[in-house]
Amino acid sequence: MKKMFILKLLSRDTKKKLYIAYLRPIVMYGCEIWSTTQGDENKLLTFERKILRKIYGPILNPSTGVYERRKNADLNSLFKTTNLKDFLRSKRLKWAGHVWRAEGKLIRQVLINKPNKKRPVGRPKQWLLDRVKDDLKRLSNGASIEDAEDRELWRTLVEAAKRLNGA
Repeated sequence: MKKMFILKLLSRDTKKKLYIAYLRPIVMYGCEIWSTTQGDENKLLTFERKILRKIYGPILNPSTGVYERRKNADLNSLFKTTNLKDFLRSKRLKWAGHVWRAEGKLIRQVLINKPNKKRPVGRPKQWLLDRVKDDLKRLSNGASIEDAEDRELWRTLVEAAKRLNGA
């Protein structure tokens, strides 16, 4: 795909559509169940910025006459779509709401229950439910996982997570 994003024959809109429709789903496959760390999310954002720099190319500095790399703010203003971090957050919330509504099913028991064996030494691993609670806390409207029973409210929370843009 690297050659496709550098090609001058394709327009920027076409490259952007290729990225959103083809490459992004490959990168985010199964993201609903990821229990990511801050480092993982930063790696995703770095990957996305690299792709966007390939799509939009460098910018000519008129005072020096030299091509310079686009800044992150420039990329965000050009690519007016949800970044990978917010996309990941919204997909995780959407899936967690679906699982929470599966009353009495095995998948909900897997989400809620934690193993009873001895924990290893070191920092505790992040559970998916912990990440969902953190995502809901970031929305800062007092929402909890129990709100998933109300589908309309949960849809608005998922949409709000898409528009958070790193805040």
